[in-house]
Amino acid sequence: MASRKDYAKNKRGSASASRSRPAPKKAPAKAKKRFPTGLLAITLLLLGGLGYGLFQLTQVDPDQKTHTPIAKTSPKPKPTEKKPVPKQTVSTQAPVTDKSTVSNDKQRFEFYEMLKESEVETSTVNAYKSTPKDAKTQHKYLLQAGSFKAKADAERMRAQLILQGLPNVHTDISKSKDGSTWYRVRLGPFDNRSRLSKAYDKLVQQNIQPLRIKQP
Repeated sequence: MASRKDYAKNKRGSASASRSRPAPKKAPAKAKKRFPTGLLAITLLLLGGLGYGLFQLTQVDPDQKTHTPIAKTSPKPKPTEKKPVPKQTVSTQAPVTDKSTVSNDKQRFEFYEMLKESEVETSTVNAYKSTPKDAKTQHKYLLQAGSFKAKADAERMRAQLILQGLPNVHTDISKSKDGSTWYRVRLGPFDNRSRLSKAYDKLVQQNIQPLRIKQP
């Protein structure tokens, strides 16, 4: 019994002693070391450049390598042998004239003589003289603007031409072969080339194609 009590005391004493001892302090956690990202980026760039360079080297065609050309030695030219120049012999004989050349010269002489005899004197041509615009014509002219069966139509055109300032506008009455009567609106007569041209141009501007009639 005594041994059990002693064991129990000892156990309690050890338990109280363990409670009275302070708990050991935990060591502070070590700070984690950060890996330098800048160094990692530079390393990756270097590795990428090295790999690209190796790839380019493998793509080069081995046939494209430069070969140093070998200079070919040309053979030396053989010395040419000089041939002796033949001596020119001067002939003392008189030149022989060919008969054909003499006949050709004679034919040329006769040809020139024939040309002289066949010359024709050209008559002098008078210079061309242009007639002035205001010059009078050899004949008098009428300008016919229109021809109508109805007198009213002819009078209407005559009044229109007078309002346009055209000179000597009048109506002539004539009969055809079948006996019908025609009223013809005419201008003139004109004996001046310039006035005739001006009246003609004015009628054309009015969309009228005049008929030029020469008087006897």
